[in-house]
Amino acid sequence: MLRVCEKLREADEKGRRYGLARAETGYLRALVDAMADTDRLAEVELLKTLGDVNVEKERLGKDVGKFNTALALYLAAMVRCYHEEQADGIEHRYHYTERLLQGVSSYRRYIQTADLHVRNGDLDAAETNLAAALKLVHDPSKPNKVKEADCLCRLGDVYVERGKRTGEGRKFTQAAALYNASMARTGGDKQNMVTRLQETERQFLRNTCNLDCEPCPYSSALDHRKELDNSRARAKSQLEIIRQEHNPYQYDEDDPVVREVEIKRAEAIKNLFKSITVERKEFIQVLTDECIAKLGPPPCKYAFVGLGSQATELVTPYSDLEFAILIEEGKDDDDTRSYFLNLTHYLHLKVINLGETILPAMAIPSLNDFLSEDPEKNWFYDSVTPRGFAFDGFMPWASKTPFGRDETKGKPPVSLIQTPSKLAEYQHLHIALAEGYHLSDILRRVTYLTGDESLVEDYTNRVNETLDRSPVLSRLSASFEDDIRQIELEHSEPTGQLLNVKKEIYRFPSVAVDVLSVCCGITIPSVWITIEELQKTQRISDEDAHHLTVLISISAELRLRTYIANGGQKDKTTPHPDIASSLNNIGACWSSLGDQRKAISYYEQSLKMRKTIYGETTPHSDIASSLNNIGNCWSKLGNQRKAISYHENHYEQSLKMMKAIYGETTPHPDIALSLNNIGVCWSDLGDHRKAISYHEQSLKMRKSIFGETTPHPDIVFTWLPVP
Repeated sequence: MLRVCEKLREADEKGRRYGLARAETGYLRALVDAMADTDRLAEVELLKTLGDVNVEKERLGKDVGKFNTALALYLAAMVRCYHEEQADGIEHRYHYTERLLQGVSSYRRYIQTADLHVRNGDLDAAETNLAAALKLVHDPSKPNKVKEADCLCRLGDVYVERGKRTGEGRKFTQAAALYNASMARTGGDKQNMVTRLQETERQFLRNTCNLDCEPCPYSSALDHRKELDNSRARAKSQLEIIRQEHNPYQYDEDDPVVREVEIKRAEAIKNLFKSITVERKEFIQVLTDECIAKLGPPPCKYAFVGLGSQATELVTPYSDLEFAILIEEGKDDDDTRSYFLNLTHYLHLKVINLGETILPAMAIPSLNDFLSEDPEKNWFYDSVTPRGFAFDGFMPWASKTPFGRDETKGKPPVSLIQTPSKLAEYQHLHIALAEGYHLSDILRRVTYLTGDESLVEDYTNRVNETLDRSPVLSRLSASFEDDIRQIELEHSEPTGQLLNVKKEIYRFPSVAVDVLSVCCGITIPSVWITIEELQKTQRISDEDAHHLTVLISISAELRLRTYIANGGQKDKTTPHPDIASSLNNIGACWSSLGDQRKAISYYEQSLKMRKTIYGETTPHSDIASSLNNIGNCWSKLGNQRKAISYHENHYEQSLKMMKAIYGETTPHPDIALSLNNIGVCWSDLGDHRKAISYHEQSLKMRKSIFGETTPHPDIVFTWLPVP
């Protein structure tokens, strides 16, 4: 028995270190020893374990036919098993493996049928069968990467063939996305995928662009990936320098030096995001110039204009590319449009080959049919491909690229390849309202990327004229206010959940600045310069400008830090003291700007994170600070019944924590402050006896701290709430 147990341990260790094959050899040796020793219990356990190994081998796609082997091993184990509970467990494995085997049989049947349809030229039927095979092995939480890779590669072949037949550029970009997704799922023969990607580009140039030439070497795609990685490394390094040189979190929240450090940090963050914006612009120029070198010179003047975060100067090295193309007035004909559509497809191909375009963004109908009302048609979730620098997706609610949007059930198609005059028409009231997904707002703020900058100036002048002579300004302002009210409805009560950094931290401050700019008629795209302009024209006070700048800088920094930590566009925050402090500071900014509900939302997130970090019941000054901040906000809101519940539940907890931190009987200003604030709440509710009790405790403590007869403002104003 001891000999068998020792070999089992050795096999487990080899499995962890060297993989299934080494583990299987160890288990077989242990099984031989168990049989020699007539150790029936160990023999059954080893037969079951060997069955599990074979199931895992088949599931990983590394050894075909292992499900049958596993079934035989489970059956042998059941025959030898005398323990009912153990036998039930083995039987469960047996039936589970039977179901897997049925799925594998169906999978192979779909693949074989698809191959037959490809040979017969029936691409629709081939795609249907390949999608069915992929669906059988697709599990977003635990994907079968090997089988997914095989299906996606075969689908890529189908889409290349579609492109060759139709000449549609989009078919080739979809093929490239499928090949890249396949390459992301396997560490096998990547050269095979590279060859396919090269052939995809060659066929695109030949069939879509009518150019019989060689594609760009794949090494250029690797160079672009390296430059993107370098850009991210520079951003990460700069963030670390900013953290070390301008760290307001090392001081107490009420320390006067904090404001000065906040200003310096916000300025440093602003400069970092401006430099990222410039780097992105230069990167896009390089990619575009490569495309034009192959396609030949454009037929007229043109300009790429950046939209979204590229225009507001809040872009990260992981953000999607949102842009439109302006073409020269009077040159809007089929040949011109065809050239710039091909240019966009070619640029898209290069961006896809960076390897960061998730498949749903490509809207491949058999995987993600966004136009269907049947949710079952939108089933593929890409949890493997890194999500980073990519075109804005083809989903109807996205589509902020020159391709625009295909016709939907309720809306006509949209193209973002337009002359300045035509693109400016999206600011007209009837078009802005009909679109309904804020396209006019996105197109209101643009920035030059490449091409002829005079076209951008022409466009922005036309947009400004449109806003000046129509009621669009007031209607857009109302639309933004609706957005804010919706956000308030969604987050009016603290939820205690960790934040989605993009939706709940980044989006709201930028919307708030946008509202102010719309109301004040400011059309500067950069959010940083917009705040400066609002301050310069005295539309907001110096104090409010400070809080808005800090607010934007913290939210932008948190988004960038989250993407860097997650290695892509994954917006969920992870607990960290600096992030908790940043959330707390955002709350303080909103409180200073007069929005106590929004402040409470961020204070609650900070509290949740701090409890996760330090422990739910562990006394800590940061937790006590968050509790006090929440209580003060509810007091400022004037909802005393709500406030007293927070003060009773939070200030009392805060009081206990402070006593645990500073000592049960040790007088401390923070404890005295908590006692005073509880008294204020009871006074507002009309319970003056309770109020007096807390004020007297606060007064007694403050006298013991500052002196029985020493004049001190805290003693004089013990009855006042401290903001």
